[in-house]
Amino acid sequence: MGKFVEGSYPSVQDAIQAINALVTRGYSKEEITLVANHNKKKEITDVSIAVTTDSSHEALKSYQSDIEKGNIIALVEEDSSINDEQKTGSANYEADSPAEDPAPNPKLDANATTDNPLSDNSTPGNVPVGDDDDTPGGIPVDDHNDLTGKQL
Repeated sequence: MGKFVEGSYPSVQDAIQAINALVTRGYSKEEITLVANHNKKKEITDVSIAVTTDSSHEALKSYQSDIEKGNIIALVEEDSSINDEQKTGSANYEADSPAEDPAPNPKLDANATTDNPLSDNSTPGNVPVGDDDDTPGGIPVDDHNDLTGKQL
């Protein structure tokens, strides 16, 4: 199996986030190696991922300048048990389907037509103050007491 570069990351935190995403997609930590220059490698502590300064792998050819600048490269062993959707992170299809409102907004302007569900208001543009259809058991309003029961 071959290796591929998941990405180039300017900070340790960014690289850790990428590792977490890879693990979520099904890769094991043993299949991931971080490649960095000597100075950056010293900054990478407390991670359970292999870290190396060996940038001789063929997949790293186009990332040599990133490594020299101090970026961290995530080099991943291809896993034949992981399908293409997992590799790209699109297994949940969220990126492929935009969010849609199941009930489009009605026209709320003053010139609303009768097909508008809100058009039965006899005074368009005004909000009714009360409703005769209030159900029993509602909370009564007491203008003389606050919520603690003290007289105002």
